Amino acid sequence: MTNYSNIEIEIINISLGLTIKLRRLEYKYSQLDLGIISETDNTLIGRIERAEHIVGWNVIMLVSQKLNINFSSLFVLKTKAEVLELIENCLALETKLTQQKRAFYDKLKGRVSDLYDKITPPQSHLSY
Repeated sequence: MTNYSNIEIEIINISLGLTIKLRRLEYKYSQLDLGIISETDNTLIGRIERAEHIVGWNVIMLVSQKLNINFSSLFVLKTKAEVLELIENCLALETKLTQQKRAFYDKLKGRVSDLYDKITPPQSHLSY
């Protein structure tokens, strides 16, 4: 079993939310639509997508089943490039892209980069 750090868990939570959001946008569901079909609350869907807090596995399972996402794939640490690509793909599918949403995506890119910088050891300039 892999032991993830708190920072890695935060990254997984972000990528989980982005994966759900991307699939929801691909299916052209609103958060309300997804809330209804997954028998959960649409505000909870938004919180999952924004990685505002950790949600119980049972809710994630219900939502992932309705979106045909492999549940266990949501809990794998993705590379920085993969997470940034998820952000770009979500951004490309946004149909109601407001200035506030664009700012959210820009801030999220910075947050993701900062988190990966914390788990990536600094490169030494010394040769051994």
